[in-house]
Amino acid sequence: MKMTAMLSIFVLIVQLAFAFTGSFGGSRTEELSSVIGGSDGILAVGFSEYYDEPFIQTLVIEADSDGNLSWTKEYGTPGDDIGRCIVLTDEGMALLVSRVEITGSAKLMATLIDGNGSQVWQNFYGKYRDYSPWSVAVTYDGFVIAGQCMTDKNYLQGSLIKVDLSGRTVWEREFGKDGIDGAQAVTNLEDGNILATGYSWIEERQYLWLALLDSYGKSRWQKLIGNSEGPFLEGRTAIEAENGFLVGGISSNFSGKAYLAKVDTFGEIVEETLLDDKYPALLSILEDNENYVGLVSFVTVEEEGFGLIKITKEGEVVTHKAFNVNSFEPHAFT
Repeated sequence: MKMTAMLSIFVLIVQLAFAFTGSFGGSRTEELSSVIGGSDGILAVGFSEYYDEPFIQTLVIEADSDGNLSWTKEYGTPGDDIGRCIVLTDEGMALLVSRVEITGSAKLMATLIDGNGSQVWQNFYGKYRDYSPWSVAVTYDGFVIAGQCMTDKNYLQGSLIKVDLSGRTVWEREFGKDGIDGAQAVTNLEDGNILATGYSWIEERQYLWLALLDSYGKSRWQKLIGNSEGPFLEGRTAIEAENGFLVGGISSNFSGKAYLAKVDTFGEIVEETLLDDKYPALLSILEDNENYVGLVSFVTVEEEGFGLIKITKEGEVVTHKAFNVNSFEPHAFT
């Protein structure tokens, strides 16, 4: 995809976010959390919040390449259903992943829909409680959902759950010990392995967590990036690159800076980059021909919006551009 095409699609998402809020009647708030590009345009997932029951529902919109809404639909339960992430299959199906808050806890819910938004199946997952899904990846035989859960020992652990195309659980893995851990992004690699990133708290210090798993959920290696003297690190995105991976997220002391690392195939750091203060977080990285483009948040004293950075396959940031959009918080791009 050429850079100009990518920019136009992302700006379309920004425009939809504003035209969309409160535009379907009634008193409610909407938010879009994740977006994917399809053959006919885009699909985005988030939530609608009402002032009576059902209070919060998972919301999906489809728009064409000109930004015209094709349809909007809601999915959920009698509880509060917050749509978090979405992924598209080669057959044109989409999996929506939501956090469902019921009776003081939260479950993980996945909903498969067809190209018209009709529900194919809907299931709940997880053997523990208080699930917060953050990312989903499609594999050749199903889906992998990344997030966080509360175990029976009251530990917040990173969570990876694989489900098949029919919605059955294939395996579930937790990561972490007695601290606070979370898996915030997951990627299916060309060789069938799974790359995940997030964070891990150890002795009151937050490290960037990175892991490579096989298709059965068995860990090939896990790495903690950071040290006891350095800033807090958090992984928000990871993508396969030449001879390794690009990992992005946040480096934080008193304020955050967008963080980028190129690591080799064993998770060892090759290159690290910190952006300046106006870019607090690197949220997502996508391939762009032989290079990569990253979505960053953009905040200064007087402005806010989002930014785009161009990244080489070696992990070098070669250019960046900020887009000033008031009262806009970026989550994802396509």
